[in-house]
Amino acid sequence: RRFTTRLKRVIFGALKSMFLNKESDERNYRPLELVAKLGLQDRVTIVNEFIPNEDVHKYFQVSDAILLFYETATPSGVESIAYNFRMPILATCVGHFPDTVKDGYNGYLAAPNDIESMASAMRKAIEKPIPRENVAETSRKMSWDNYARAVLGTNGTSA
Repeated sequence: RRFTTRLKRVIFGALKSMFLNKESDERNYRPLELVAKLGLQDRVTIVNEFIPNEDVHKYFQVSDAILLFYETATPSGVESIAYNFRMPILATCVGHFPDTVKDGYNGYLAAPNDIESMASAMRKAIEKPIPRENVAETSRKMSWDNYARAVLGTNGTSA
């Protein structure tokens, strides 16, 4: 593997072990058992490992939406990548998500720690899929050009 991929894996592992709360240390997280219990083995793919940069696109290309159901959040690289692939976002109302995910336009929002709310967001995504053009518009609005113009206070004209 590439050196940068290995380095990212080591850094991520170290940070995860430093910041992970003891009560949420994932020891009781058994997704394979849940998938088997629900009989979903032929419909669910679980990849529980670091994905190198050169393979990330494969996962977005076969997805219908991206679920970002967090208890707390900071700006998400996954969200930015998803928008570039025109992927609707299903997220909890934490961090910056209420500012970037417009419920019903480029994704759906759910209450954090509320299984019913999360299930409702997923049902909405299935029953009323978000048009990919809406997500593309969000991506255009969040472009580096627009960000730079906002920071510099320009509208794209030369001085």
